Amino acid sequence: MRYIKILVSIFVVAIIAAFLFNFQAFTDNKKDVGFCISCHEMKPYYSTWLVTSHNQFGCLQCHQDITPATFIYKHWRNAISTPIEKRDIVLNEVCESCHTSTRNCSPPGDIIFPHELHVIKQIDCVDCHNNVVHLNVSEHVKNNYVDKQKEFTPAAFTDTQAKELIKKDNQILMPVCMRCHNGDMATDACNACHRNIKAEDRIVVNE
Repeated sequence: MRYIKILVSIFVVAIIAAFLFNFQAFTDNKKDVGFCISCHEMKPYYSTWLVTSHNQFGCLQCHQDITPATFIYKHWRNAISTPIEKRDIVLNEVCESCHTSTRNCSPPGDIIFPHELHVIKQIDCVDCHNNVVHLNVSEHVKNNYVDKQKEFTPAAFTDTQAKELIKKDNQILMPVCMRCHNGDMATDACNACHRNIKAEDRIVVNE
């Protein structure tokens, strides 16, 4: 019995030491990444993060609502879903710690996009920019595996798949805009968002 108690004590001390080590790692930019990908479920999210411009920032710089203890507990309980569903959004304040709502941006084509107006209207950054880091990988897994009742193995997700997703999903498509610009929540006048509209087709827009 004493031998078992000693083994349990050693195990507990090892767990606490590992936790404290990784907690320290979480406080340093990007060192948390190594901790996160130690769980195999995170490989697709790591691979997609790696091919975006946000790969210079650690996980918890954006995911400030996640704690090491919660991460470990969910993994231990096998409570991480496939695909992973993030319940809490990344807050505007987190995005604005690097990006400003008044910054100049160059949307493709003739698009007009006033960030500051959308902030005033209390639109969350992630309402539009929900795919800039992980490229809708959860949606990819759901559509191509879960919905088709096919097994998804995170370890099999390749860098090539991540690069393919950035080609398709790292942009804001019109259906995203139309969720609000439907004529009810916000104007659906074409010239509210597009510059190259014929004069006779232009509509007076009051925002």
